[in-house]
Amino acid sequence: MLLVQGHRYTVRAVRNRVWATAVVIAVAMVVTGVLAGCSDSSRDSASSSRLLHLGSADDPALRVMAEIYAGALRDVGAPVADDLIRGDDTALLDEMDRARVDLFPAFSGELLTSLAPKATVTSSDDVYDELNRSLPQGVSVGDATPVSATPQVFVATSLAQSSNVTDLSECGRLPEGLPVVVVGRPEPADMAAFAAQGCRFGAVESVGSAREVIARVGTAQAVGVVTALDAAVALDPAAPQIQALRVPAPTQDDAGQPSTPSNPATSPQSQSQSPSPQSGPRAQNLVPVYRTAALTRSEVKQINRVAGEITTADLAELARRADAGAEPRDLAIGWLGEHGL
Repeated sequence: MLLVQGHRYTVRAVRNRVWATAVVIAVAMVVTGVLAGCSDSSRDSASSSRLLHLGSADDPALRVMAEIYAGALRDVGAPVADDLIRGDDTALLDEMDRARVDLFPAFSGELLTSLAPKATVTSSDDVYDELNRSLPQGVSVGDATPVSATPQVFVATSLAQSSNVTDLSECGRLPEGLPVVVVGRPEPADMAAFAAQGCRFGAVESVGSAREVIARVGTAQAVGVVTALDAAVALDPAAPQIQALRVPAPTQDDAGQPSTPSNPATSPQSQSQSPSPQSGPRAQNLVPVYRTAALTRSEVKQINRVAGEITTADLAELARRADAGAEPRDLAIGWLGEHGL
C-alpha cells in the first residue's frame, strides 16, 4: 500500500513539474515578445527622432518647393530641421553622401546633365529613367511633378499669327535672323535642339531676367528663349500678348519606335529624312531627390502625393510672391493647407 501510494505521489510530482515547466516557458515567450516589441518600438523611435535635413538651390521656386516637401513630411510626423541647406545639385549630392542632406528638389534634365554629360535622352520619361540609372548609390528620386523648367521659344502672338506658327516644328516659318533674347548665356545644347527644328535665329541678346526677355519678345522684333517656369513667374497680364511654340509629345510608329508627328508644311527636304525623336531641348521636370535610407515608406508616399497636386502655375505664383518678399515656409504652409497635405 505504501508503495502504491509512493508510486501515485511520484506521478503527481512529475505532472506538477511538467506543468510548472510549461508555465515558465509560456511566460518566457510572452516576456520575449514584449521585449522584442519594445526593441522594435525603440528602433522606430530612434529612427524617427533623427532630424531630416532638406536642401535647396538659391532660387525662389526651389526654396518654396523644398519648404513644401518639408511641410508635407512634418504632416506625417517626420521631424524636419527648420533651416534649408543651400547649394547647387552637385554640392547637395556631396552633402547627401555625407548624410548631411536627406532631400532636395531638382530639375531632372539639369541633374542628369551633371551626372551623365554624354546622355542624349530628351523626353520626360526617358530623362527620368536615365536619371534613375545615373544616381549615386543610396540616392533615389520620387515621382516627377508636372512642374516644367524646360526651355521654350516664345514669340509675340501677332508674329505667330502673321507667320502661321504654332508648334516648334514650324519655327522655320519665322523671319530669318530675328535676335534671340536669353537670360545670361544660352545653353549650346538647347540652341542646337532649336536649330534642329528649323529655327533660324540671329544674334543672341543677353539680359538679366525673364521679365526683360518677355518685354523684348512683346515688341515682335525678337524671339525669346526662357524656361516654362520662369516665363510663368515673369508673365504680367498687362504685358503684350506672347506665346510659346508648342512641343508635341513624341509618338510611336508601328514598330514601337519614337517619332515626331510629320508636318505637311515643313520643307520637302525635312520630310524626306527620318523623323527624329528629339523635338526640343531636354525635359526639365521637378523631382524630389532623397537619401534612400533616410525616409520611411510612408514619408516617400507623402512626398509623392505632392506630385499629384503641384503645377507649374502653382509654383510660379508662389515663387513670384517669394521673390516679392514673402517667406517661402509661410507660402508652403498655405499651399499645403489648400491641398490637404
